[in-house]
Amino acid sequence: MFGGAGIYADGTMFGILHAGRVYLKTNESTRAAHTERGMGPFRPPRGAVLKNYYEVPPDTLDDEAELLTWTRRALAIAEVTQPQSKARAVSPEEILEGYPLEIRELAHRLRKIVLKAAPDASEAGYAGWRLIGYRSPHYFCFVAPQADHVRLGFEHGNRLSDSAHLLEPMGKQVRFVRCEPGTTIPVRGIQELIRAALRTLPKRRKA
Repeated sequence: MFGGAGIYADGTMFGILHAGRVYLKTNESTRAAHTERGMGPFRPPRGAVLKNYYEVPPDTLDDEAELLTWTRRALAIAEVTQPQSKARAVSPEEILEGYPLEIRELAHRLRKIVLKAAPDASEAGYAGWRLIGYRSPHYFCFVAPQADHVRLGFEHGNRLSDSAHLLEPMGKQVRFVRCEPGTTIPVRGIQELIRAALRTLPKRRKA
């Protein structure tokens, strides 16, 4: 592709590798993360600028956890903009298949908490990342089942005030609340984090 290579996950293209540089799929809400670090769009030789693909900062490429965050975000955008892809969104139930009963039940409880705190949010499973994501209208949080716990993650968790000390780091940007079967879910603290996360999103454009 343009002398480089497309980067795919289950048939969905979400990045480009060209001349030793990595470019990821962006949208209006994620592009600033690239431009604020001085990164520009992909400019193929003898071709038009691809304005939806922006370069990844070199230091991010050296941080595995941070790079995972950036690629997850790009893939989520690509899955929405390429609905014909084999990696299109799936049902939350499909994401939870195969996990122990207590993990599935815990994930369902967290789903209810998210949707109650953000009633306008849309919910979809993302098979490539084995998580359930939420948008209002932009991606802001996720429920991710693990072998022995469930993570309620926040895409821009580094921006959130965490007076209850619930958040754990996942790279430089993402933060998550660890919930384990048999323990009390900190509902009030989670609801406050969700509402705070919604306030960080770009405003909806007026029609």
